[in-house]
Amino acid sequence: MFEVARPGASGRSPIVRTAVVVLIACAASLFLATPAQAHNVLIGSDPREGASLPATPGKVTLTFDQAVRPDFARIAVTGPDGAQYEQGDVGVSGDSVFIALRPQGPAGAYVVSYRIVSNDGHPVTGTVPFTVGGTAAGTPGAAGPGTAPGSGTHLSANPPGLGTPPPVAPSGGAWVWGLLVATGVLLALATLGLVRHDRRVGLAAGGTASAGAVSPQRTRTANPGTGTTGGGS
Repeated sequence: MFEVARPGASGRSPIVRTAVVVLIACAASLFLATPAQAHNVLIGSDPREGASLPATPGKVTLTFDQAVRPDFARIAVTGPDGAQYEQGDVGVSGDSVFIALRPQGPAGAYVVSYRIVSNDGHPVTGTVPFTVGGTAAGTPGAAGPGTAPGSGTHLSANPPGLGTPPPVAPSGGAWVWGLLVATGVLLALATLGLVRHDRRVGLAAGGTASAGAVSPQRTRTANPGTGTTGGGS
């Protein structure tokens, strides 16, 4: 008896299986990479926003949700008299940015202005107000909305005291779009391969079924010597 092969019984071709594995790997890479493309967000500060201190702190520390690039990190501290009270260089340690302050600043409202560059290349700016000497929290120029720690404000105007902002780097998400395009191409190729593979298997199975439907016929021929007929070989 002839056994009819079923479509797909032989499994997928190695090329198709490889394409499927590559697609899964690309999708996993895209899923894992997406969170890293988010901008840095300020999650804490010392002094905290709106704090009222008895004296000028020795330094200001800002903490973000991701590691901060050391290049272009800036902090400026503007006092109630409009003067700048930061001194020395900005320090970066992992997700923290800090700078020392001049001692014995006047009582009143202070504003910490910051600008960093996210890992995706975009600048992140914002302000954190605090007061010295029990004065109500305020700013030499009112802080804009969304300046609380955790907001990671993107401002069109440069915060005071930070100087000229750095040029915006090309978006780090460009490679993600490239990965999406590559994944789409691979998906199309894998789909085409599956269709062609199934078509070939279907045609082969159809031909085998047709051959099996016709039973071999034993031909009977006359034996010229005996006048009888016998089965042909």
